[in-house]
Amino acid sequence: MQMIPIRVLNLQNRLNREGCRCYTVNEIMVILGVGRKAVYSLIRQKAFPSIQIGGIGYRIPKDTFDSWLHQKENGER
Repeated sequence: MQMIPIRVLNLQNRLNREGCRCYTVNEIMVILGVGRKAVYSLIRQKAFPSIQIGGIGYRIPKDTFDSWLHQKENGER
């Protein structure tokens, strides 16, 4: 049986929260299974909308990210 790191479990619990309208970079890392640099690269490429919040970081609206991911999963551009 494969052990899942605690930080991944904590993020998965956050992803299931009702009412939260944005993902964090860490949450996108878990969803996509990629590293921080890859997520920031996608943000710079404007692959999906993101909001930069001062020194806090980026927030990615769930609805637009989920639509983008659905398109990618179905081979759409």
